[in-house]
Amino acid sequence: MDDKIQGFVLQSIRYGDTSLVVKVYTLNGGLQSYMVKGVRGKASRNRAAFFQPMTFLRFVQSGKPSQSGLAYLKDPEVLYAYQSVPLVMNKSAILMYLSELLSHTLTQQERNDGLYQFVYQSMVWLDLVEAGYANFPLYFTLELSRFLGFYPQSNYHEHAYFDMMEGQFVSSIPPHPYYFEQGESRMLSQLLNRGIDDLALLAMTGLQRNALLDGIITFMRLHAPVLKGLQSHEVLKEVLR
Repeated sequence: MDDKIQGFVLQSIRYGDTSLVVKVYTLNGGLQSYMVKGVRGKASRNRAAFFQPMTFLRFVQSGKPSQSGLAYLKDPEVLYAYQSVPLVMNKSAILMYLSELLSHTLTQQERNDGLYQFVYQSMVWLDLVEAGYANFPLYFTLELSRFLGFYPQSNYHEHAYFDMMEGQFVSSIPPHPYYFEQGESRMLSQLLNRGIDDLALLAMTGLQRNALLDGIITFMRLHAPVLKGLQSHEVLKEVLR
């Protein structure tokens, strides 16, 4: 039986001359992989453009995945057509970073409505906002940690250090190298529980932003080891400096 599915593309891998294997984070079933046939055929409706990273789709699933093969993805429709993200270099760099970040962390085949809606609403916000989004990657990465179960505790106090291993602010330097200095800890505290529309109010230099992004990614890696191969944030740091 065919079922209507919606989800966002995380990764596409070429398979043969005209097909793709596409990883999609779906609303109903979490991470799923599909075979898409005839992507490059002249008469095909399954154009490769549908399967760019972070594209939100509605599609038909044909068949069921099994040990011997994948289900097929057919009749894709774009749920949200980006207006500015593909055209603005800074936004495109953010999209690639988010795609890699999510590809490394979303590994469960379980429904998570809150996570799905968070990603969707965040990407629409990024597409529509015209300025003031330089802090968005920091916000998104921190909020993702909330859904993964290790969001930092909001227990900041003056002259505190953020202990990445414990996920909380402490009064003295921890006995390991995984912590934020006092200045970075203060900036981190200002990001915590901040709404997406307030990000532009948090003033940071490019160097401060990059240092904070490095630290947040280190924090993520300590609690989500699958992030070890993350690389796109280095490009992002150059773009948003």
